[in-house]
Amino acid sequence: MEDEGNHGNDDTRCFILSTLAALQWSRVTCVLCRAAMLVFDRYPLVDGTFFLSPRQHSPACAEVKVEGRTQFLSAVCMSCLEGSGGQPVRCRFCTQAWDGSSLVLGTMYSYDIFAAMPCCSERLKCNSCQKPLIYPHQRLNFYSDYSRVFACPHCRAVDAHFVKPLSACFTREQFQLYSQWP
Repeated sequence: MEDEGNHGNDDTRCFILSTLAALQWSRVTCVLCRAAMLVFDRYPLVDGTFFLSPRQHSPACAEVKVEGRTQFLSAVCMSCLEGSGGQPVRCRFCTQAWDGSSLVLGTMYSYDIFAAMPCCSERLKCNSCQKPLIYPHQRLNFYSDYSRVFACPHCRAVDAHFVKPLSACFTREQFQLYSQWP
């Protein structure tokens, strides 16, 4: 029986499947919890979501060339996206829980999904000089703008400044938000 439904962009599906086939990978690993996810040949491709990043968040990310630029095909499992199962993923700076529940399962985003959702001013600083690139009340026009490479206006360092190492920005540790006086 032929499936005639609209299940996403076939070019995206072919890109992911051919990349993983070349690497002989039938499974991918979540960049947050390291859970293994089976890859399917139809949508949804994984029990989670794929995304492209200019930074290699883990050794399990596949290096790919997209429009002449080196990117890393990465994946996050559904459990981490929805914050279920164990401690939620929290920002190390402001302790806000990361929420990926609005992302579409089983497809691919062409930008770093963690960079596109900055929660505090620490995530908006230059990777070199640590000066703010934009202020917390400002937002860039497109989610993909947070993954682009540009020169810092302060120190001129060229980098994808909003894309930070996940281990530097996120933790599953329990934060003690309030402490009692002795």
